[in-house]
Amino acid sequence: MQLEAPRRRSLSLPLSITGARVSANALSRLAAAAVGGVAFAVYLATLAPNVMWYDMGEFATTSASLGIAHNTGYPLLILTGKLFTFLPAGEVAWRVNLMSAVFTALAVAIVFAIIHDLTHDYIGAAIGALTLAFASTVWANATWATSYGMNLFFTALITRLMLSWWRDRSPRTFAVAALAFGLALCNHRLIVLIAPPSALLLVMGWRSISPRVLLVAAGAFLAGLSPYIYLPVRGEMDPELSWARPANWHTYWSMFLNGQTPREYWSIDLADRIDVLWAYPSYDLTVAGLALAGLGAVVCALRYRGVAVYLGVLILLDAVVVETYGIHNIYNYLTPGYLALCVLVGIGAAWIVGTVRRISENKLSIRPHVRIAGAAAVLALLPALLLFRNYERVDRSGDYNAYDFARTTLDRLPPQSVILTDSWTASPLWYVQIVEGRRRDVLVSPVFSVPGEDVSAFARRHIDEGRSVYVAEGLRVPAGGLAEEFTVQPIVVESIERMVIDSLPKPRYRDDLVMTGSLYKVWPTPPDTTVPSIPLGLQRDVAFPPGVTLAGLEAPPAAIDRGDVAEITYYWRADRQIATDLSAVTLFFDAQGRAQQRQGVPFWSQPRDIGQGVIETSRWQTGTLYRETYFSLVPRTLAPGVYDIRMAVFDAADERAQAEADARDLITIGQIVVR
Repeated sequence: MQLEAPRRRSLSLPLSITGARVSANALSRLAAAAVGGVAFAVYLATLAPNVMWYDMGEFATTSASLGIAHNTGYPLLILTGKLFTFLPAGEVAWRVNLMSAVFTALAVAIVFAIIHDLTHDYIGAAIGALTLAFASTVWANATWATSYGMNLFFTALITRLMLSWWRDRSPRTFAVAALAFGLALCNHRLIVLIAPPSALLLVMGWRSISPRVLLVAAGAFLAGLSPYIYLPVRGEMDPELSWARPANWHTYWSMFLNGQTPREYWSIDLADRIDVLWAYPSYDLTVAGLALAGLGAVVCALRYRGVAVYLGVLILLDAVVVETYGIHNIYNYLTPGYLALCVLVGIGAAWIVGTVRRISENKLSIRPHVRIAGAAAVLALLPALLLFRNYERVDRSGDYNAYDFARTTLDRLPPQSVILTDSWTASPLWYVQIVEGRRRDVLVSPVFSVPGEDVSAFARRHIDEGRSVYVAEGLRVPAGGLAEEFTVQPIVVESIERMVIDSLPKPRYRDDLVMTGSLYKVWPTPPDTTVPSIPLGLQRDVAFPPGVTLAGLEAPPAAIDRGDVAEITYYWRADRQIATDLSAVTLFFDAQGRAQQRQGVPFWSQPRDIGQGVIETSRWQTGTLYRETYFSLVPRTLAPGVYDIRMAVFDAADERAQAEADARDLITIGQIVVR
């Protein structure tokens, strides 16, 4: 391909020529800041108010406590996050979440500048930048503490610097890009995608690079890597939350090289992954957005061929990584490609506006500015659609569930308890312990995230020491796997939010967190759940078709605060010998007869097997009373009021009955007051 010769004249208007150009340059910067400000305002309105699950909670905790995160250590994110914790507003976790919003908004502003540098069109630049801002994946990562917002910022920054270098060949610009690349490596390895297209520009412009320029750039790059010194320095201090254990040079070097990433994550399975490359971009940017990017690619290839090669290589490499790297949230790795696509969206939009402007100059019936305004309004439908479509789903401003689960769980556990879980659920528990200083006597172990660990032996060791052991579900916690050796009793039901990666279709439901995880008590021997009688005043006589009767119910006698837990005890009696195991679901209906839902999924419910994992109904003795006690987190998003407690009972093996239980006529068994 014949690439255009580099242009010595910068496409951004120089500051030193005329007052008019100074004003134009200032105006473009003001416009970029305004577009970034719009994105930031939306991110701020939808920002998670407290600690979240998984890496998001881990980053909040390590930033606040100056710990060391999982590989690759993320030293730049932790140090920057620590600076944000000094802000005099919100909870500590909210301040670290804010860091993601800030860096993502800065990336949006830089994308505006990239497009404007190329096209000198404000409308096209705004359309491309806001399309990126409101793409679901980008927006979701701006609402909580992740590394992807900072990575997007560095991708945008280095892209603009390298494209500026391609135009003017400034050694200073090259050095700044090298410094930024070194810093970006201290955040996330996804930034390496920017290296090949940048190297391609350097090869094409090698005549402008002297040994001295290379030496300065190399020094700047090494200076950018300096935050990695944090790992051994801080590791020797043995912070409370540190994945750099054992604290030795082998561990630090391995984290720097990303050597702890399992090899099995890398594989080629086109049949399994090819749909990701269409399903997610067509959802995040829409088919119309991709078509506009295609138009922009044609315009870019004709007018700015070096830029087209740069963006094309970035998109191609991103697609290769997505195809070969197998993690559950691989869609987050699409964001560098989205940035390139949205630059092309802006170029395509600018071409349409320019074409309308040229046509309008030859038309006397309608003033040019009217036609241009109409074209701009039509183009603005793309980011506007993304904004309104994604707002409810991405909005995390009322999501306190991770914090409330961690706080209420730790407050109620016996002294010296042990919680076995994975890194998904451990994170908010660590935050409450380390940042807020509560219940440090409880051991929270992410044992299910440790490859090859014998979880049963780990649990047995602590039980033998006389400690109460619990299992909290997460993304990778097969609690039932302990049932062969122990009795695993659910006690906190459906109070852990989890990604709906298996139960609901993606990409539409990708950003949803649904209450599907429970907390279990691990018993070395089955506890006795039979009772001689029902306490006075708790008697009920509600018969269910499978042959069991709810003989008693104890619900909270006083109003329960949102964000607290409701304790409900059920007393059962078998009226006859039951041949099957039974399950039940309890839902809570408001005064209007509605069970509150999010995206069609009830977010306050108690589905479980009757018998509480101790003794199934098929082994019940006729006439014997059995007691079950469950805790349930009361979501803060509920409206205050009186809620009916309704329940259905069905055959545990009948999957259809379970799926349709919330649509059946449930039987009212009591009430609970929420304030």
